[in-house]
Amino acid sequence: MSSSLNQKIVKIGNKSYVIASDDDYLKHMGPEFEPDMCGFFESLIEKNYKILDVGANIGCTTLLFGSLASEVDSFEPSPSTFEILKINVAFSLHSNTRIHNFGLGMKDENLTLTFAPSNRSGAFVSDKTQASKGHAIERIVVKNGDNFLYQKEVNFIKIDVEGYEKNVLEGLSQTILKNRPVVVLELNHWCLNAFQRISIPDFFDFLTSVFPILYAVDSDKYLDLHDESHRYIVMYNHIIHFKYPNIVGAFDSRQLARFVDKFKLGT
Repeated sequence: MSSSLNQKIVKIGNKSYVIASDDDYLKHMGPEFEPDMCGFFESLIEKNYKILDVGANIGCTTLLFGSLASEVDSFEPSPSTFEILKINVAFSLHSNTRIHNFGLGMKDENLTLTFAPSNRSGAFVSDKTQASKGHAIERIVVKNGDNFLYQKEVNFIKIDVEGYEKNVLEGLSQTILKNRPVVVLELNHWCLNAFQRISIPDFFDFLTSVFPILYAVDSDKYLDLHDESHRYIVMYNHIIHFKYPNIVGAFDSRQLARFVDKFKLGT
């Protein structure tokens, strides 16, 4: 990690925080962190929720969750990024947040994480693909999610792991079966394909086998991935135009009551 960190006051949700980083991610961030994304999360999270933030990076979503929910467990496997996450969580003064310097996956193992030094948020597990020269490579620890979270109550899970989402979900299969949480994950066909060699149709088949309710979200609208016509529209628009970057999985329509009031079903 660079010995000098940049700092910036950033509004995240309804609060302002001092955020530190050593890459271009902070430089390109405006005075407010992704307000549409924050509003999206706010429509899904209740105050009593216990949250997992899997793929925390420097901690912007972790800080948002700390202000919205009762408990947050935040996971960032990169040793150098974790040091920045630690600083940002300390600055936040959120006493309900625990941070962990490992990733979650199907099994306990040591892997490598690759990222461009100018963009920590693009770090990916490089067990199947090697990046071009100039990237940083770190050794990381991955733990089986079910074993680590043994019988822990979980209400909401956010997963942003650059194509490694299926591995995380499979490692949390018993936790998800027991708790039936709301799950939000990033949809990124480039990362799925290039880094984990998973196609979008195969990924959707897997997700629909796990979640009885599964929506793809783009801006202020969503489509139902259990509907074949909607699924086709999402695949086309995501692969060609990178739309529908977020997926919401749930088990009960009541979990998404505020979400469906705020967002509209549309093609």
